[in-house]
Amino acid sequence: SAAGDVLLTAASVRAVAKRFREAGSDAWFQEKPAELLRHYNHSADPDAPRGFDFASATKSNDILDVWFESGSSWNAVIRERSGGAQSKSFPIDLYLEGSDQHRGWFQSSLLCSLGSTGQAPYRTLLTHGFIVDKDGKKMSKSVGNTLEVEDLIKEFGADVCRWWVASVAYEGDIRADIEFFKNSGEAYRKVRNTLRFMLSNLDAFDVATDAAPPESFKPTDLDVWVCGELDALTRAMRRAYAEYDFRLATTLIFDFCNDTLSSVYLAAVKDRLYCDSPKSMRRRKTQSCLYRIADTLCRLLAPVLPHTADEAWRALMKIDAKDAAQSVHLQTFHAELGAKPDSAWEAAMTARDAGLKALEGERQRAGGGGVENPLDACVILPDTGSALSRFDPLDLADLLGASQVKLDSLAGVGEAKIIDLRAEPRCERSWKRDGTVKQRSDGGMLCQRCAEAVGAN
Repeated sequence: SAAGDVLLTAASVRAVAKRFREAGSDAWFQEKPAELLRHYNHSADPDAPRGFDFASATKSNDILDVWFESGSSWNAVIRERSGGAQSKSFPIDLYLEGSDQHRGWFQSSLLCSLGSTGQAPYRTLLTHGFIVDKDGKKMSKSVGNTLEVEDLIKEFGADVCRWWVASVAYEGDIRADIEFFKNSGEAYRKVRNTLRFMLSNLDAFDVATDAAPPESFKPTDLDVWVCGELDALTRAMRRAYAEYDFRLATTLIFDFCNDTLSSVYLAAVKDRLYCDSPKSMRRRKTQSCLYRIADTLCRLLAPVLPHTADEAWRALMKIDAKDAAQSVHLQTFHAELGAKPDSAWEAAMTARDAGLKALEGERQRAGGGGVENPLDACVILPDTGSALSRFDPLDLADLLGASQVKLDSLAGVGEAKIIDLRAEPRCERSWKRDGTVKQRSDGGMLCQRCAEAVGAN
């Protein structure tokens, strides 16, 4: 052959590719041409230059295209490893990279795939900005404004760092500062402590034997209300994950833990969890709800807080930490419960706001003799349209943390009033003044509920 002839045919390329599969791409630099072409049959290649001199052949160091290798990664990584050209994994669900790849990997992948298959190699593209310092400046070691990942994980833990990543708006450049991680740590602890509270009240609960039957739940129950809120969270979280809106996902779950659970539901059911008879139906209903809430939250949290979610789920399911066969990461998101809270719950929550406002007014004038502790009060709630009469007065009282609730159908919306109960006897166990407190045979001052729970007459 003439000097300068190039051997670059379909057959020779496939032969070198086969050698790469055997020895890796470093073979190009480590082996001689004859070794690289061990699978090539020159005489059977109609496209090969005639009389090609293999003895004097040299390897070219010219670059075909700097982006070709990464641009064809969808073929090497997905199609060839997952069933060839008919792979069900192709096109790929998601390509994720920085915003500079619109002219790089994203573009070269698109061109290579369109040219060889006639379709894009990905179903979805997701791009993110770059991390800058709190002032929006590029991070540089010479400037001294960098944050080392290893140091952040050591100080805050991997899950707090993951929470921060999930909670930022990644569409543009992302500002990072040590204070931001501290704030994320506070949010993380709120979620973790909410899980801990629920787990601590489920320690002796066996879902197989202690769960309350479905027919025991009524639409006006606090437990049914919170299950309706859990269904709404599940819908919104699944939608947020599907749309890669991780910031919304973390906001939803934080608000659910901080507001729906801690401020409302868990504060309301604390009394029955601590003071009801261990096997009372009211307590079992609440524990049944707590079990489902904790299980659901662990699954929803798993993509963002993998370590915390798995630790909490194993504690809930009573699974040993060393059991590698079981994990929350092998589970799927729960379907919605289909809870149907009573339509009057909107009126109940409006009345609750009025009651809390009245209690706060009492607290502010505590120095002048007002009631400071809600358990020393009876709250008279406005009941326009008699919507609240459908609720258990004990649930309404627990929603306010008060001892008693009475209804006034003539009061205007927002016109709650407070009755001072400090002259009435107080239960030494629950601290409630519910009108049933009296001296018991064992000498204690107990309400009827607590007397039954401890077996006193």
